[in-house]
Amino acid sequence: MTESANQQGRHEMWVDPKTKVFHIDLFGFYGVAEAEKFFSDYSKHATPLNKDEYSIVIDCQGLSTFKPDILPYLRDAYKAYAEFKSVSFINPANPVGQMQLKRVAREVNLQDKFKFVSNPGQLKFE
Repeated sequence: MTESANQQGRHEMWVDPKTKVFHIDLFGFYGVAEAEKFFSDYSKHATPLNKDEYSIVIDCQGLSTFKPDILPYLRDAYKAYAEFKSVSFINPANPVGQMQLKRVAREVNLQDKFKFVSNPGQLKFE
């Protein structure tokens, strides 16, 4: 598991080879520095995976809202997530954060590929 923590935001990432799920948990408020660290850690975990066989779950329950300067990073992350067999987001507790995540999915034309759920119990994998 990779964990990154700082004053603003943090993330945890791990791969479950048995269920073929790549997990990402996001917490707090991300700035540009946190987004760049996220992509570095993401590459370490995602690059070796056969994305046609793996699902990805992004748990955003503890995530805060985004400033506009983070949106390009979020768009890039969505495009990277779209390479996986299935993509599931666990919605942030903050309703504004939920709207932001869904809006960016529409902007990059991936809203049909991504599933947004309110809690982990709603996740289903093929």
